[in-house]
Amino acid sequence: MFHTVQRKDYSLEYLGYWSNIVPWQEIATQTALPSLTQTDANNVIVGCPPLDEQRLIVAWLDIQTNRIDKRRELLGEKRELLRKLKRSVIEETTFRGIAVGVEMHDSGIGWLGQVPAHWTTMRLGSLFREAADAGIDGLPMLSVSLHTGITDKELDDEEMERKVSRSEDRTLYKRVKPGDLVYNQMRAWQGAFGAAKIEGLVSPAYVVARPGKAVVPRFIEYLLRAPAAMEEIRRRSRGITDFRLRLYWDEFKNIRIALPPKKEQQEIAAFLDRKLSQIDRQIVLIDQLDDLLKQQRKAIIHEAVTGKIDLSGAPVGDNLSPTDVAHPPFIREEC
Repeated sequence: MFHTVQRKDYSLEYLGYWSNIVPWQEIATQTALPSLTQTDANNVIVGCPPLDEQRLIVAWLDIQTNRIDKRRELLGEKRELLRKLKRSVIEETTFRGIAVGVEMHDSGIGWLGQVPAHWTTMRLGSLFREAADAGIDGLPMLSVSLHTGITDKELDDEEMERKVSRSEDRTLYKRVKPGDLVYNQMRAWQGAFGAAKIEGLVSPAYVVARPGKAVVPRFIEYLLRAPAAMEEIRRRSRGITDFRLRLYWDEFKNIRIALPPKKEQQEIAAFLDRKLSQIDRQIVLIDQLDDLLKQQRKAIIHEAVTGKIDLSGAPVGDNLSPTDVAHPPFIREEC
């Protein structure tokens, strides 16, 4: 039986924990744009034990969730260190190479600095030409990611970015060939470059740069993802605010880089493929552990506020386990 509990009989901290397990998306008014109204929230039924028990639950959950939160915070720090390591490895390798003890000289390019003396300074426009081949039926729709480059298969609707809308007329898209360097004009300054592995179609908002024989597009993709290179791209992009910046072909082609011999480009790209793959695997493991901790946190809160953990008579600091406790008689009331 449910009845109204007076304001003085419940803890806001307890209700805060309870709100973590309420399926708000299911409760929200299902319209074209789902929304949660005050009435929806007021109709949620929660279990309210006596006030003293609420406070005990809150104190216990504060300790348990704090332990989990600290572990997640450490994982976040490790994740960020690995991401910084990735950026550092990319920049050091594409700017300085992987050979040891080579002679260096000033590239004459401010954002590049010292480079191996046998590398050649060139404009991207001398290595690539802009391609705008019309799309054809039967080719997969591809997308460029900030983190993984260009896809090697067509993504379904859920995997595509929310703002991407598809047309049935495939001739509206740009055709890409294996080896083409593709970039998103609006996100180039964030590293949205990719060297295509398969033939496919991309948004007309993308730029397709077709390589000449002297360049390894995968090397250039890595180079343009280096922090200093992204800052140079940002400087050359046009727009009022960051989210409106666009890198047009006329600016892209005038970016100057230091280019190693083709064989060395291939070696550097292969080295980065291996090295970054190792770092990415560590990041994936961190993400998986972080997801498990999030699930554990939610499960602990659920067990505590629904009465599946008996905290009566236990010191708040005890390291209780949900499998070691009884199921106390909980009084369910409407808060």
